[in-house]
Amino acid sequence: MNKQSWKRTWVITGLLVLALSSTAITGCQNRIDPATVEPQNQTTSGIVNSTFVDVDGLFMTPTKIITSYPTENISLGYDACAGGPQLLDGTLYTFTYHGRSDGYDDTWTTAWDQTTGKKLWSACTNADTLSNAAFHSDEKHIFYVSAVLGFDSKLSRTVTSRSIVCLDKATGTTLWKNAMTVASPFMFQFYGDIAMHINKQNNMIDRVYILGEEVEQLPLPPDNQTTFLEVTPKVRNPGIYILDGTNGKLLGRIDLPALSTFSYNGRQLLCDGTTLYASIPESTEAESSAEKSSLVAFDLTTNKTLWQEGVDGEGMDLVKQGNMLVFIRSAAFIDDWIDVWQIDATATSAKRLWTRKTGKSQSAYHSFSFAVDNTFVYLPGDRGTLRALELATGNEAWEQRFAPYKTGGLDMPQNLYPNMTLTITRDILYVEDGGGLVTALNPATGDEFWNKRISQVGWGQTHTANMFVMQVVDKGLLIIAWDGNVKSWAIDAESSTAAEKVIKEYYKCVNEKNAAGMKKCTIPGTGNPWEFDKLEYVKLISVSERQSREAGTKVFVVILDVKYKQGDAGGSVPTSGKYTWYYLLKRDNATSPWLICDWGGDEY
Repeated sequence: MNKQSWKRTWVITGLLVLALSSTAITGCQNRIDPATVEPQNQTTSGIVNSTFVDVDGLFMTPTKIITSYPTENISLGYDACAGGPQLLDGTLYTFTYHGRSDGYDDTWTTAWDQTTGKKLWSACTNADTLSNAAFHSDEKHIFYVSAVLGFDSKLSRTVTSRSIVCLDKATGTTLWKNAMTVASPFMFQFYGDIAMHINKQNNMIDRVYILGEEVEQLPLPPDNQTTFLEVTPKVRNPGIYILDGTNGKLLGRIDLPALSTFSYNGRQLLCDGTTLYASIPESTEAESSAEKSSLVAFDLTTNKTLWQEGVDGEGMDLVKQGNMLVFIRSAAFIDDWIDVWQIDATATSAKRLWTRKTGKSQSAYHSFSFAVDNTFVYLPGDRGTLRALELATGNEAWEQRFAPYKTGGLDMPQNLYPNMTLTITRDILYVEDGGGLVTALNPATGDEFWNKRISQVGWGQTHTANMFVMQVVDKGLLIIAWDGNVKSWAIDAESSTAAEKVIKEYYKCVNEKNAAGMKKCTIPGTGNPWEFDKLEYVKLISVSERQSREAGTKVFVVILDVKYKQGDAGGSVPTSGKYTWYYLLKRDNATSPWLICDWGGDEY
């Protein structure tokens, strides 16, 4: 297979995955590197959740571009695309092809400062960007699998040489490289993403885990041969290989004699600091996806098995949320299910809590997106449905339905139901529909806060136009367009801050029982709802802005701690306690002050 046909494989199997996994710009990203996120997701906390980004979300439509800069043309959606960009620890990584004299391509990586767009370094990495997340980081080092294509004259065919590499994050310099060399005619074959153990003392990766085995490399038959004898290559030493994170040396192997050679997505590893979890497809006679798998937990101190359970089909996209394991299970590559397992308090056993069919495959390439938090599993379904299922029981809490969208492509169906990519933050569930629309939902209720069209994606047989990758950041969105241009979207913070100050000044006056000061914060004719003679104090717990339904207005959710004298104001006035009010503010023009014009429920 020459370089062009290999790149064509990327188009066929990768473009849709890239678009549907546009949060795979790691840092959530489709596979969050646990070493790179905030403390809630550290590998030692019991949570290793690739669907969660530990930031505050946007309650209002982002309208202001606060940063914009070019990187390089990354050709998202086209044959020339070398892989989707990634974001780790404040650095953006882009990937491009550079031709070699032998006709094959090398993959180069360029690092950019996320905030300024300054180019930090560029190096030939040959990173395997077809994995869920090419790079993994401990803030000082980058770890990844390298894949180099070349022609083997003895075998008369293209072969891929893989190795595990560690770079200096600041300079891109290679610190170590382990090619896992074995004697010919065998070649070491990696399966799935690498997993890493972080040393809690220095917060650096000290062990790297990878599923793999030695596979016999068979030559292609001569061009003039018309009949072929089916030959299955020999395999040996299948298992989980353990490398020293400081120098790349092989430390050992956990033997897995039943590891299946024929698997598409089922080889998964997940490390939470003390335990390594693995989804291991079992061998099958036919070249098809595994019909059985094992879900296994290994003690990272002894490398011994803690527990092992059999499952139907292949497990993929493992997420650990507290003592829960959540993953997609593909049975015979036809029927797909969401599985939730509970690990017991001693970590020596696990049981399935519930399972539920996902509906029709989200794509022809089995690209899945779900999200998990402490309360729900968020799962797309058939014909644009999105459901929140209780994590503990699987019971449905709410359902949202999204309309189909036009593809814009002349050689594709003109209307498609959303093929969603989900990202959950502390307070917002983001939904990308695959056609360029981003929607922000209330995770508790499914209610929509806002939606914004980033682009009009046009799907085609050979390319996808106007693709982008979205990274969720604190109170904002980072959008990397198909051509490498980056825009950081946020709300108009200056205007919002001015309006928020009015709310805070109003309640300062309430506590001072200053009716004249309160009057300055409201439109003329607004009454005073507080009975000062019965009020002891009002504490402002929080003020947060919400999407307004009317132009020229702002809506804030205000949470109060109200204390009345003798514990009760009597009559129709509410008793002491915490209350939530919505405040509506208006202003006459862009230079006039914001004033409170109404308050009450959430009808604003």
